[in-house]
Amino acid sequence: MSSPTFITLGPSGTCHEAALRRYLEFQGLQDVRIVLVEDLLAAIDQVREKPDTFLVQCSAHLHVHLVTERYFREVFVVDTFIYPTKELALLIRTDVDHPSSLGIVSATRGYTDLSRWPEIIDEPSKPVVARHLLAGYYDAGLTHLHYAREHPEVLRVEEVYGAVDTTWVVYGQRKRFRGAVIGTRIPWMFTGEPEPQEAFALG
Repeated sequence: MSSPTFITLGPSGTCHEAALRRYLEFQGLQDVRIVLVEDLLAAIDQVREKPDTFLVQCSAHLHVHLVTERYFREVFVVDTFIYPTKELALLIRTDVDHPSSLGIVSATRGYTDLSRWPEIIDEPSKPVVARHLLAGYYDAGLTHLHYAREHPEVLRVEEVYGAVDTTWVVYGQRKRFRGAVIGTRIPWMFTGEPEPQEAFALG
C-alpha cells in the first residue's frame, strides 16, 4: 500500500496544518504525504479521484457544507476530532493611528465587531492575512498572535482571542458509518459527574 496523502488548507503555518499534524501524531501515522492547498472545495476532487487520499477541514470553514455535499455518494466524512486553533488576535500596524481597513478570513468574522471597519478584505488563510498586513496592504488583520511577537516594530496587539477549541472533519473514499453512532462516550459530561482520570491518560 502506498503512503496516504492528507490535504488541508495552506500555506504552511495555518491552523489547519497544525491540527492535521497533531491528528497524524494521534493516529500514529508517520509515512504520509501532506499537501497544502488554498481551495479545499477544489481539493475534494483529489479525494474522489485518488486512492488513499484524505482531506482535513475545520468545521468553521466557509465552504464546509459544500465540501461535504459535492460528492456525497463518493466521498464521506470518516472521522472528526477536537483541537484548538493557534492563538488568534487582532493586530494593527504600528505606523497607523486610525486604522480603517481589515484583512480577515471569513471563518473568523465572528471574533470581533466588524462595524468599525469601513473596508474589509477577505483572505484565504491567516498566514496570508499576516503576510499582507506586514506588507502594508491594509491597516489591521485578524491572524495568529505570534506574528506580533515576531514583528513588534511593525505590529501591535489590539485584541487577543487566544486558542479556541474547534472541530475538524476528515474526508475519505471509504464509508465508515454503518448505522450506529461513531463518537467518544462521555456521559459524565452531561450528568455532572467527575471526569474519569483515564480520560486524561488517553488524551
